[in-house]
Amino acid sequence: MLPSNVTPAQVVDSYFAAFAARDFDALRACLTDGPFSHRSPIASIDRADTFAAYMSRIGPVLEGLERRRTFVDGDEVCAIVDYRIRISELMQVPVVTWFRIAGGRIVAIETFFDATEYRRMVEIE
Repeated sequence: MLPSNVTPAQVVDSYFAAFAARDFDALRACLTDGPFSHRSPIASIDRADTFAAYMSRIGPVLEGLERRRTFVDGDEVCAIVDYRIRISELMQVPVVTWFRIAGGRIVAIETFFDATEYRRMVEIE
């Protein structure tokens, strides 16, 4: 659980650290227990538990990530990240993620990326 006085940037730092470490319990701890929203080119998820489970399905193909740039505007954080993933071959996928933070936890995530390879790999139930 994150302390209540964390900044939005620190919440996002914790989220990315948890994902890079494939620590999906810690990733879930970054997410609100209240209303939650995730939107991406391949999924729309409205529950934090479902989102954490979804990310755990992606975790095995993650070989690493590099944060290129982070922008903070009040309770919103936008991060540009290069994900190194291995599906059939090693690829680098640039992703832009927009986070909205409330009460020290992530309440909404919207991601923008070319989802061609992911569509082949993951289908949300």
